Amino acid sequence: MDTVRNSGPTIAFLGSIHEGIPVRNEDSLRDCVRFYTEVLGLKSLPRPNLPAPGAWLGDADNTVQFHLIVTENDYMPGPDAAVSATGRHTAWMVRDLNALRERLRALGVPYEERVGLVASDQVFVKDPEGHTWEFQEPT
Repeated sequence: MDTVRNSGPTIAFLGSIHEGIPVRNEDSLRDCVRFYTEVLGLKSLPRPNLPAPGAWLGDADNTVQFHLIVTENDYMPGPDAAVSATGRHTAWMVRDLNALRERLRALGVPYEERVGLVASDQVFVKDPEGHTWEFQEPT
């Protein structure tokens, strides 16, 4: 896009509300809940009675939320997808990237790293449905 349109006030973003993550079925939902709680250390959150099964998860400080939603109609990369730093992914800022690396190694969870491309090292991990998650630390 060569020209930027300026029609109206600037949008003031305040932060993320949640990350919506499609999962294929209730078996996959169980696998993903286990990944997000055991690997990433998130906790289960109360969830309203919604039309589709799912789970809401958040961090200890309630600053990050992942909403897992069972659906067969939306795009998902699939469990055989490779970690992708250039495909659709979400990047999260974490306090201590070394602690994340140690946790992943201790749990036997494979991850990939990129060093020197941006201000922070980047750690990439894939959930059971094939979604890529990137983690960086403040610089």
